[in-house]
Amino acid sequence: MKKSFLFVGGAVLASVLFSGCAGVGTNNGAVTLTGAGMNIYSELSSNAMIPQYAAQDYTVVKRDVKATAELKSIFTAFNFGDASYATLKARALEQAPGATDLTDVKMDYKQNCICGINTVVVTMTATAIKYNK
Repeated sequence: MKKSFLFVGGAVLASVLFSGCAGVGTNNGAVTLTGAGMNIYSELSSNAMIPQYAAQDYTVVKRDVKATAELKSIFTAFNFGDASYATLKARALEQAPGATDLTDVKMDYKQNCICGINTVVVTMTATAIKYNK
């Protein structure tokens, strides 16, 4: 009985220590940092496309504008950074003077976690446009 209890307890402890995030969580294109226990090491990438409305009567100012932001999390207790859509959009529009909006938005996420210190780099690629009306 004691041996099986030790075995089950050891298996549960190992699963808690060696498990972690299975992927970068997203919510409508925004990053959600989740923690599932102590993560010793993980590295992964994912992407998302934000559904676009049918923009009409616009001029393309610049294609492939990019903006990057970084989020850091320490054991999901202390979180730092700003990778909001509004921040990334403002940085992308700085590269295309005269543009007022973005279309064809693609979000790429790269996560690296070592001993509970989680870093997520978000890269947004889009087409900068200006409405004619």
